[in-house]
Amino acid sequence: MARKAAVDALTLFDSLVYTCQYRVSIDVPSDALAWVMQTRHALRDRIGRFECFYRLPGITLIESELPPEYESTLSDSIVRGASGQRGFRLKLDGIRHSDDRKRIYVGVEPVGPISALQQRLLDHVRANKRIKKLGVDVPMQPMLLIAGPLKAAQFEQAWAMLENEHYRGERAVTDLTLMRREVADDSLDEHLKSVKLEPAF
Repeated sequence: MARKAAVDALTLFDSLVYTCQYRVSIDVPSDALAWVMQTRHALRDRIGRFECFYRLPGITLIESELPPEYESTLSDSIVRGASGQRGFRLKLDGIRHSDDRKRIYVGVEPVGPISALQQRLLDHVRANKRIKKLGVDVPMQPMLLIAGPLKAAQFEQAWAMLENEHYRGERAVTDLTLMRREVADDSLDEHLKSVKLEPAF
């Protein structure tokens, strides 16, 4: 009779620990938020459910799945990472898709300031060894996600709906938002904190 593989004690412990998904993002203009939500509803009617449907639209900088007891530490790290960072003008321009054809999104500019801010936050959050071990994720590139990840058939239908659509918007980025949600596809985001950036000028 085949032996069952021994279960690592830490792996078993981690699997039993209650966790939440935490996300730091840049808010988008209210009309962009409304447009993305309206578009998601139209897509769901056409292609069925997809993972990001219930997520509040925004430009994700970092995210992590953590036990709630790390929430205060994470929040403090975000505040330190944002300290001294200046705001900037954010532009939303054009509907695009990822190279793997799993995500459809609105492009964002300028990439430079967003990436620099993202890296600074990442450095401060990962300074906590336990949080670093549990994992901190960053998107491949800054984007305002409309739909994803999508299955191949879903993507084909969704892109057929959106490839000729256009969206443009702009806003001054003055703060960052820390949000929390349950680890479930249909859970809703809960606002935890807004972190101010330095004035752009």
